[in-house]
Amino acid sequence: MTKKATIYATGERGVYVGRLERRFRRTSASATLLVSLEDELEVCDPVDGARLVGLSFLVPPGSQLEFDTHGANVALFFLDDFGTDLERLQRRMHALAHLGQQPVFHGIAGKEDVVAFANMLRFQRPSLGTASQIVEEWLSHPSRVVQPPDPRIVKAVQLLKGNYERNVSVAWIAREVGLSAPHLTQLFKKTTGCSMRRFRLWHRIFVTAANLTQSVPLTEAALAAGFSDYSQFSRTYRELVGASPAQARDNTELNLSGYLNACPYETPSVAFRGVAK
Repeated sequence: MTKKATIYATGERGVYVGRLERRFRRTSASATLLVSLEDELEVCDPVDGARLVGLSFLVPPGSQLEFDTHGANVALFFLDDFGTDLERLQRRMHALAHLGQQPVFHGIAGKEDVVAFANMLRFQRPSLGTASQIVEEWLSHPSRVVQPPDPRIVKAVQLLKGNYERNVSVAWIAREVGLSAPHLTQLFKKTTGCSMRRFRLWHRIFVTAANLTQSVPLTEAALAAGFSDYSQFSRTYRELVGASPAQARDNTELNLSGYLNACPYETPSVAFRGVAK
């Protein structure tokens, strides 16, 4: 029997391994590294139709692209919030292309090691701690040291994540970090690659998944994460992830920690098994 897809995520970064919908469109809210474990993939600009074929792509946040996996198993790495992983990995990519106005890096050095790691997750299903340690060591190699992010944006991210269930205002966060609202908005977008609103929605998707590990029905999980209703959650999931949340629920095993504000019963590993909508 084919194993379900799996996702490992810690609140800082994550990795999904398995099959995605063959063709999907997503608006990247975080920088992502997409690596095929089998055949070549295609990425396309939906506006002008420009295409790029390859085995690995590094996509900056904010990109609006279409993907065709040709049914291949893939590893999809969700990189850190501050662009440091993106900066590290840019140095590992062989080339930079532009699809329309959108930059896409392709051809990662050491692809065999990335595929071996992804297949280890796919077949062996190690603990979340083991998986996250390997990713951390890979990204934190001395040859990939980068400047730390602005501490004011680090605090802004912490405030957004710590208040995920509420729509706290930009003005309030700006006061807390010692910036004007316009300056915070500009600096946040420059650092993370996306707006504060989109960042909050992206984080709420992972909070919803963490709630599901508590055997909470999908609609309740989305509401507890701060979505106004199931329709908003479904639209957001489709836009940012490029898939159906119900299909993901039925076909994905979760290994999650670090998303729920205060949950002494948070379980680090659980498979979706027929959770009601």
